[in-house]
Amino acid sequence: MENGSVIRKGQNLALLLLLLVCTGNILSANPITAKDRDSLLNLPLFKNEDLLKIELKTDLALLINDIAEKRKYHKSELKVFSENGKADVMEVKVKTRGNFRRRKQNCNFPPLRFKITVKEAVGTEFEGQSKLKYVSHCQSFVDDYEQHTIEEYLIYKMYNLISNHSYRVRLSQVSFIDINSSDTLTKFGFFLEDKEDVAVRNGKHILNFKNMKQYEILRENMVMLSLFQLMIGNADWDVGRLHNIDIMSVSEYSIPVVVPYDFDWSGIINHSYFTLSPKIESDAKYKRLYKGMRWSSEELQQAFTNFNELKPLFLELLNQCEHLKETNRYKLIGYIEEFYHLINSRKDVKEVIEKKAPKIPKAK
Repeated sequence: MENGSVIRKGQNLALLLLLLVCTGNILSANPITAKDRDSLLNLPLFKNEDLLKIELKTDLALLINDIAEKRKYHKSELKVFSENGKADVMEVKVKTRGNFRRRKQNCNFPPLRFKITVKEAVGTEFEGQSKLKYVSHCQSFVDDYEQHTIEEYLIYKMYNLISNHSYRVRLSQVSFIDINSSDTLTKFGFFLEDKEDVAVRNGKHILNFKNMKQYEILRENMVMLSLFQLMIGNADWDVGRLHNIDIMSVSEYSIPVVVPYDFDWSGIINHSYFTLSPKIESDAKYKRLYKGMRWSSEELQQAFTNFNELKPLFLELLNQCEHLKETNRYKLIGYIEEFYHLINSRKDVKEVIEKKAPKIPKAK
């Protein structure tokens, strides 16, 4: 959807980004080549759409209870199964990660971070990977949580249809085996592409700079992202604070783009730990909060056209996920249908999107 043709009038970003380079806030790496991008696109983990079936053998109790601020990696054995019955075995290191979901009162099974050596990964599904985030099922004894993890995976897949500036994901079924008791826990989860790979794949670098404004981002990218967050009912993001947002840029002279992540607080998922923003009235027609700017009518209409064209692809994605229960599928589709009713109603667009959205400052 992004064509990079929208250039904001009066945008004085070059001086700002030049300052970032001088102060070390932009990560400047070696020039990114087409070969680098092509190799990342062809890595097997995210090129393959099939369910990844693996076993992780470790001191499971020690791992999932290692949730203090100072955590360590735990040596583990990873077995990766292929469709022909072949199994690749490698040594990996795993530790718990996250903030909210690392707390016991929220999740009894925290998210994980995998560290993989190049030598161990050669010839396996993990070839070319060195560090990976894994999004877990959160609660081991409540089925809804595992379904919610699949739902969050599908949200990432939907955003992949909107923009290449997005995290690729791989749905996995992991059997966690405790080396002491041989107890086994098998659950769905997914691996998340490393953010540096997202940047390189798109010919960009990570920009670590807070207080950037939405109107300083490539316009089409920002408009589509703000509406996508509205579609899934997610208010847990902020560009200026770099909250669940990565900013990427080609160089110090180019307009940056934003990449969203962490969608578990979305209304479309409706986790039991999800609470609606106090800014949303309890009797509101839509349990959504629009956090974008007051984009121009032309920009919104183009974005609405883009979303209407994407709707069949979104629905196909949800309908083809065989691991999603029918009740959960109907819930997701119903929530998305509400969004489409909204953007195709002039009255609702004015009330939900335009009325309370902050205006874009006029260029001086």
